[in-house]
Amino acid sequence: MNVDDWSALSSVASAALALAAIAIAVRVHRTEHRRSRFETARSLLQELNSGETATVRQYIARLHYGHHDLGPNLSDPSQVESYFAAYYTMLWCFERVEAGRTSLVLGGRGVGRDSVVEYLDSRLAWHVAEFACAIPQARAKLATAMLDGAVKDRDSVGGFLRLLSDLQARGIVDQAYMPRSCPGGGVCPCECHQ
Repeated sequence: MNVDDWSALSSVASAALALAAIAIAVRVHRTEHRRSRFETARSLLQELNSGETATVRQYIARLHYGHHDLGPNLSDPSQVESYFAAYYTMLWCFERVEAGRTSLVLGGRGVGRDSVVEYLDSRLAWHVAEFACAIPQARAKLATAMLDGAVKDRDSVGGFLRLLSDLQARGIVDQAYMPRSCPGGGVCPCECHQ
């Protein structure tokens, strides 16, 4: 082999190594990107189950399931304040979860199945279904404590409503849940109506 042959062989080998390095880098990037997206999904789920949210869920549950002897005393101003704070904290939590989910949807490959969004949605479904009934129930009970009978949550509830709509469109949350009100017993699939 002469010098030109060795030079050509060296160029081909260099190109092959460069292509292999690019392929490895692309694979590592995809793996890291997927891992990062799953970590984001996990943290969004944790948002619903820990810290302050775990505490306020108990307040919302009392508004949702509480009967006259177990529910809150909404004639007590300090209780009203606590329950309103819990209500808005829960709505803002869903707003953060919906924003994170939207970023995952937009950051996906855009073609075919997105295992990260499927993972997140499958675990969000029961939370969203539960609160599809709990939020209107809590809102109605809180309205009784207001002089004008209105809870001003139009903007705050938006994230939850988008999340509900998205999961209903995917067929993983029952269509019977209505965006701003609970359809009530016989129609609403929530446990409180069973």
